[in-house]
Amino acid sequence: MSRGLPEIARAGLLNASVIPSPRDFIRMNPDLPAVLVSGASSGIGRETALLLARSGFRVFAGVRNEAASSDLLAQGLENIIPLFLDITKEESIRAMGVRLANENLAGIVNNAGSALLGPMEFLPLPEIRDQFELNLFGHIAVTQATLPALRKSRGRIVNISSISGKIGFPFAGAYVGSKFALEGLTDSWRRELQPQGIAVTLIEPGNISTPIWSKSFEQSRTVARQFKPAAFELYGERLMASKRSVNRMSTPDAVAKVVLRALTARQPKTRYVVGRDAHVYLLMRRFLPDRLLDRFV
Repeated sequence: MSRGLPEIARAGLLNASVIPSPRDFIRMNPDLPAVLVSGASSGIGRETALLLARSGFRVFAGVRNEAASSDLLAQGLENIIPLFLDITKEESIRAMGVRLANENLAGIVNNAGSALLGPMEFLPLPEIRDQFELNLFGHIAVTQATLPALRKSRGRIVNISSISGKIGFPFAGAYVGSKFALEGLTDSWRRELQPQGIAVTLIEPGNISTPIWSKSFEQSRTVARQFKPAAFELYGERLMASKRSVNRMSTPDAVAKVVLRALTARQPKTRYVVGRDAHVYLLMRRFLPDRLLDRFV
């Protein structure tokens, strides 16, 4: 009978100080639980995949290009396996399901995502649909494809949400909508799967210093060039996404450490908040009336 993640953690096998090397660890534990991490090319996903591999997990790291795969392999961790995965493509999801069908899959981390910025009035509907396809429907597809394996191992699902799943920030409506939807979906799925022994956890980071900001900025500037002149008259310079300073942001490894905790705790929390700014916003949301919160936001 295979051991799940909490059992291995309690046995001390996830203590890096007692693991001679990833290769020795895998040889000593041939039935080591595997974890799938989507969006592992950069940022939170990359740091999570590396931390889990360094902690002794067999990690399938979802990437979308050869450069990201080479980068992960160059880290010298033999228990990290790059897996080409585009969660918006049915054929990619199908291939992933086949690849992991016989693995002792004890956890998945739904992390892939992007942030589309701009006024909802003028954002092209195809761009909004793409945002939901990646940030919501892709995670549904991955979870549906892996649930049979997770059920066998009584595994865990970790969904990476955002503080934007709690508070609607202006000029981020598409992103916010996808994260609000992910929050509700996670609550429903947690209650559906709990009787089957599958724990589902949300992680709600605040602003994290990752490449998502530069990518979001460039994407939003490109989209803004398609806006009608009325958009600039109504919203002015605010509709052009501006670069953000990352000096005060939390780092991706802060989220990765919480993911590890969610996968190995005897009884994981239903949600974890990461980042000082996220905690502050949640306190304001809890105690301030909407009109006053609007002014702060």
